[in-house]
Amino acid sequence: MFKSLADLVTRRGWLVVLIWLIAVGILYRFAPSWETVSKDDDVSFFPAGYPSVVGQSLLKRGFPGEVASSQAVIVTAREDGPLSQDDFRFIAELSAAITQLKKAESTLGIRQIVDYRLPVLGPRLIGDAREGKGQAALILVSLNGTYIAKQTRIAVDRLHRLIDDFRRPPPGLRLSITGSAAVGRDMNRAAASSVSTTTYATIGLVVLILLVVYRSPLLALLPLATISLSVWTSLLAIASLTLLPGLRFQVITITNIFVIVVLFGAGTDYCLFLIARYREELARGRSGTDALREAIEQVGGALVASAGTVIVGLGMLWFSSFAKIQYTGPAIALSLAIGLLAALTLAPVLLHRLRGAVFFPFRPPHHEKGADRDQESLAQIPLSAFWESVASFVIRRPGLILLLSLGALAPFALIGARTSSNYSQLTDLSQDQPSVIGAKIVRGYFAAGELGPTTLILHHPGLDFRSEVGRVETEKLCKKLAQHPNITEVRSVSRPLGLPPENLGEILSDRIRRPFVDPRYVGISPVDASDRNHISRIDLIFKSDPFADASLLSLDEVRRIVGDHLSTDPAMKGVVAQGVIGSTSMVADLKNVTTEDEYRMYYLVTLGVYVILVVLLKRPLICLYLIATVILGYLASLGMTELVFRYLHEGPDPWVGLDWKVSFFLFVILVAVGEDYNIFLMSRVIEEEKKHGVIEGTRQAIMHTGGIISSCGLIMAGTFGSMITGNLTALRELGFALALGVLLDTFIVRPVLVPAFLVILDRYRPRPIHNGQVMVKPVGVVDDPRDAQA
Repeated sequence: MFKSLADLVTRRGWLVVLIWLIAVGILYRFAPSWETVSKDDDVSFFPAGYPSVVGQSLLKRGFPGEVASSQAVIVTAREDGPLSQDDFRFIAELSAAITQLKKAESTLGIRQIVDYRLPVLGPRLIGDAREGKGQAALILVSLNGTYIAKQTRIAVDRLHRLIDDFRRPPPGLRLSITGSAAVGRDMNRAAASSVSTTTYATIGLVVLILLVVYRSPLLALLPLATISLSVWTSLLAIASLTLLPGLRFQVITITNIFVIVVLFGAGTDYCLFLIARYREELARGRSGTDALREAIEQVGGALVASAGTVIVGLGMLWFSSFAKIQYTGPAIALSLAIGLLAALTLAPVLLHRLRGAVFFPFRPPHHEKGADRDQESLAQIPLSAFWESVASFVIRRPGLILLLSLGALAPFALIGARTSSNYSQLTDLSQDQPSVIGAKIVRGYFAAGELGPTTLILHHPGLDFRSEVGRVETEKLCKKLAQHPNITEVRSVSRPLGLPPENLGEILSDRIRRPFVDPRYVGISPVDASDRNHISRIDLIFKSDPFADASLLSLDEVRRIVGDHLSTDPAMKGVVAQGVIGSTSMVADLKNVTTEDEYRMYYLVTLGVYVILVVLLKRPLICLYLIATVILGYLASLGMTELVFRYLHEGPDPWVGLDWKVSFFLFVILVAVGEDYNIFLMSRVIEEEKKHGVIEGTRQAIMHTGGIISSCGLIMAGTFGSMITGNLTALRELGFALALGVLLDTFIVRPVLVPAFLVILDRYRPRPIHNGQVMVKPVGVVDDPRDAQA
């Protein structure tokens, strides 16, 4: 196959270029824009049956006019005393302006505006300072979209503009926007900003490293041009998948960051592996055409195999339950396949057409008459002398090297195995973001849970929740929930202000209850008339932040309390469906689904990569060791990242761990990429040991691959490290962890742990016995190729 490919590239390069141009032209013509097809709505990505999905469905059925999935909270606070009449007048005018905005721009998805003037519930939106003599009031703006959806970002952006254009607040009145919708908006903006900064940082680092390694501008630009076209083609191809009938493919907004980073890292590596072998063959005295053909034939198989492990590893994410992960993995895998194809077709065509000019301002590698061809080829490899020393030392003292390396990595791996994931959205944002600032203000006057109440929704076909019996049964459950130490208020049809009925006085009279209270807590105008008065909601206000671990733990206990009550209370046993909505519920479901997917991926990715290794190398024991070393590197990288970011953590809030995406994507990408380098090394070991035997063959393989793999590792680490320039904490943590993991794999796992094991395995493998003596062949003498491969 690779001989035919070499013929095509060297004889009909114009045809290769033409095919690429036609393919890209078709994609450009028909592919939808990324902005129109990309999504980032967490609830729609959860599997059916999850509490937030059920809750959202019940909300739509029972309260079709109030289907709000997120909330923007406008905070007006005066720190030096109570709010004045001018302050309340300003709040009312601002609320009226938002109401006009709702009518004028219906596409924003604004559902409801609530302020202090609302009968019964309005006074609950005024709070006194917990410390000092200040006072604050809230305007609650309910939105259609979930907190992370693009529609929510657009709506909150519009609210910010409205406030900026509105008249100045009275002197001393502080104004800010927070709430789950504002948090999602700031996260979306940070993600969008991260795309541009990461892209520029990635390209800059790749160019810099290539120029330092090769010092030839054209040779540095060749991989850059190849992969840039691959990235553009990949993004068009991923968007085009949404057009395929039956596939129902979804494009995730943040996927483009991973496509850019992974493809620039891995795709550049593929080009460099090819260029390195091309330089070697030129130095051995081959002509340009013959050198390129030999490079394609010798390296092509290793490149396909190496890319195959990454593609299969990422492709395994298709079996995830969480749609965000399910579609992100295959999208990155598709981009890698396109990058591999470009590295094996476009890059060779450019090398062939540019010929010796690609090495300008230096002479092309060539053979000097009388010189040693092997030494000349080694001279073309970066840091060849260094890796020759490393190879010799590993061969001499493999046991000592192995123990020292394992001893250095093991403590960090132990820390990595014990790390806990963080699902808080506020910690993913920098402290200067508007939503974070607003959240801190709210905490000074209200329970933190006011930023995003958690709503329990019940459907009971046989119970009228507006009746006296319905209110009594609801109150039984509310009393149990109110006893939870992290719940500051429970609001329902029986206690609309969060107070027990006996403390409400005439508030439960029909005159007040029916027009103002019942419609909020009971579905009096459902989609289906048969559901009228049979769907009810209970709002829970946690003392802790909606995204905090304390809220997640409290929600688990709330579900247990509700489950126990529904199973023991005779009147409530008829509840046929229950769901929970709100930011806390969404984060809880996110935690549950990603935890399940993470464990599933541990097995599927590891098994998939191991099977590929065995098929390619046909050495099950060595393949098992290769997997083990990469997993060790993964755990060590995770542990080091935990220590670094815990040390760098600032602020009054305690350290709560690395973002959940770090451990998940670090495992999938590092296991796949780590085996990528191992395959390139082992393919050279197999090639060299046929000539020199296992020991010397391993040494030669390290010498010939050490420089190029370390160069590729630096590029890969640099591209991953560019994510540190992003504005989201999760991206910075993941970028650091991936860069560190690649460096550990490049400079410890691949050149030390793997070769040392190969040498030890060869030295202690059973030898044939002849006349009572162990037969030992001299290094370099191989009678039977099968013996060399043993």
